[in-house]
Amino acid sequence: MGASDRNQCDYIKGEEFEEKLLAQELQHIRKQHKDVDKSNLFGLAFSGGGIRSATFSLGVMQALAEKRWLKKFHYLSTVSGGGYIGSALTWLLAHGKNCSEKRFDTEENFPFKKFFGRTTGKGVKESRSLIRRLRHNGNYLTPGQGITKASLIAVILRGAILSLLTFGTPLLLGVTALIHFDLFPPYNDNILANQVIGLSLLVIGVFVFLSLLYGLCSRAPFSTHRAYRIRRWFEKQAGKILKVSALLLVVGSLPVVYHYLATFDAAPETASGLTLAGVITAILSIYKSQNKEEGKLPLGLIAPLAMAMLVYGILLLFYWISLNNTDLIWQWKWYGVALVFILSFTVNINYLSIHRFYRDRLMELFMPNKESPCDGASIATEADGSALHDMCDFENGTTGPYHLINTNMVSIDSNNNKLNGRGGENFLLSPKYCGSEVTGWQETKKYMGGKMNLATAMAISGAAADPHGAPGGEGLTRNRSVSLLMALFNVRLGYWAPNPKGGLMLYTNSPNWLVHGLREMFGFGLNEESRYVHLADGGHYENLALYELIRRKVKTIVLCDGGADPGFTFIDFANCVEKIRVDFGADIKMPSFLEMCPKPDLNEFGNRRSPYAVDLADSGFISGTISYQDGTSGRLIYIKTTLINKLPKDIYGYKSSHPEFPDESTADQFFDEKQFEAYRELGYRLGRSIAEDDEVKTLFA
Repeated sequence: MGASDRNQCDYIKGEEFEEKLLAQELQHIRKQHKDVDKSNLFGLAFSGGGIRSATFSLGVMQALAEKRWLKKFHYLSTVSGGGYIGSALTWLLAHGKNCSEKRFDTEENFPFKKFFGRTTGKGVKESRSLIRRLRHNGNYLTPGQGITKASLIAVILRGAILSLLTFGTPLLLGVTALIHFDLFPPYNDNILANQVIGLSLLVIGVFVFLSLLYGLCSRAPFSTHRAYRIRRWFEKQAGKILKVSALLLVVGSLPVVYHYLATFDAAPETASGLTLAGVITAILSIYKSQNKEEGKLPLGLIAPLAMAMLVYGILLLFYWISLNNTDLIWQWKWYGVALVFILSFTVNINYLSIHRFYRDRLMELFMPNKESPCDGASIATEADGSALHDMCDFENGTTGPYHLINTNMVSIDSNNNKLNGRGGENFLLSPKYCGSEVTGWQETKKYMGGKMNLATAMAISGAAADPHGAPGGEGLTRNRSVSLLMALFNVRLGYWAPNPKGGLMLYTNSPNWLVHGLREMFGFGLNEESRYVHLADGGHYENLALYELIRRKVKTIVLCDGGADPGFTFIDFANCVEKIRVDFGADIKMPSFLEMCPKPDLNEFGNRRSPYAVDLADSGFISGTISYQDGTSGRLIYIKTTLINKLPKDIYGYKSSHPEFPDESTADQFFDEKQFEAYRELGYRLGRSIAEDDEVKTLFA
């Protein structure tokens, strides 16, 4: 079914955003806020930053609810880690009846209330239990009850083994076939007897001939259109010819290398050692790619070296195995073909990657079953079977903001220069529509047959470790060699989803291991035109969750920035400002960020006034203006993880013993009680500080 044949509510083109999609969102929001229109929208944004951002944002949300401001927000926009707690709120508001059968809301029955002393009242017990559940399970990836770090390693190895079987088996059969048909004979004095090397030399010969022909023809001026087209053809094909010849030379060198190694009885040992060295170096390069700093050894050198050692080691190992077991392997060839076929086309790549493990652990912590949200049980069967389009159901009494979940659609293979250069496009998952400007948006109820759910959307938005993705679209993991290694070893959290512009296609043909696995490894087909698009961490595009709020020209935005930024460079903000200026013609002007930057708390004699010797900022937030392209304006209240004066002593004490707080590495996803409370209470105190600001009070009056 083409887009032109579909009902206008099913599919909305990119250029129809304001006319159709925004209009339908506002119509839906009016079921809760009757007087809302485009001129008075309120938006709350939770940034990326893993469990750190989720915990910090929880504290801010508690302060807003206490002030009775949370109910004023029409939109909740989340990305990556901020989506953990944002999705928890959306889930509890939609399905979380508390233990006394009272539905949660954003006022009296707010599910995460902040209490002091022996406060009693509606929902007190339930809220305390829910917060306790989060506080004591900050190590959500390894929650216990049989699921440990060994479980995570096992899931990674499971995918890596299947990957090696899927892609290694045809490689082994191919090498065996070349030997079986005497196309790949053992080394002898006549090097040209190796037909692979001969073919490589033939390809090089073709390149030399074309180069010579081009040189001879250059005597006459190339002024015709035909000559111009010939030049372009040569320039496009020349690189491909060189790659093919280099590949053939590498493969053709195997008998030669094997011959000399066999002379010293070192062929299998060398092949195995080279493969193992490649594996170890690959793991090192993947580890380095998850850190922001290059280090002494540049990733641009380590990753290609790891890939070269790994690939050549495997080829040499397969050549040795095939040469010594040709008849046996050839006898079992059809079993190998059947195995590859079964693995390639029946295995759903979304279920074999670590995406599902990550998604299930998040779901178990943040989306408890509605009949027992307070008992700490890890099973979350209701969230597992729920639908995203059932969330924010304002028609049937659900309250709270309309949830926008931001992900990144990888577009490194796009013919669109902007998408190719950025490496991605913001892809929205929400209760009403899913999609992006370049793919269009499809109604969530019909997208993927209605099978997209909140837990999956939350996990996609936080899929930080993924091939071809990097914060802000640039960084170490954009390295092609790293991406190939990550895909091969199953270090991938991303998700393959149907392209919204493909129509209301049935979600029966799941993304298979072979086709989509190859796409992840080599980067081809990762664009806005493919039948399936690859979605990953929204922070790879924009890590503050502001992008979609600016698209909607929201009047008042409160942003909770829980990203790790120990140097206070505000790089996520700079990335966001550039994108919204280019895409929407909007501009954000903020006062000096110095107010939020920590500095020594000194007295007039230059001595520290704080007994904890902690650097403090003048303010935990600043307020700026948003200028939209249509001439309207808005306000942005920017809250940052920073330490200010008059915080509880335990926060300063935690800082003294943990110097990186409140910007500890996002790689740390295993929070204990003290760490959880430090970030939550910091968020709560900074949230209260904005509620005491006269200018902010005016906005929420």
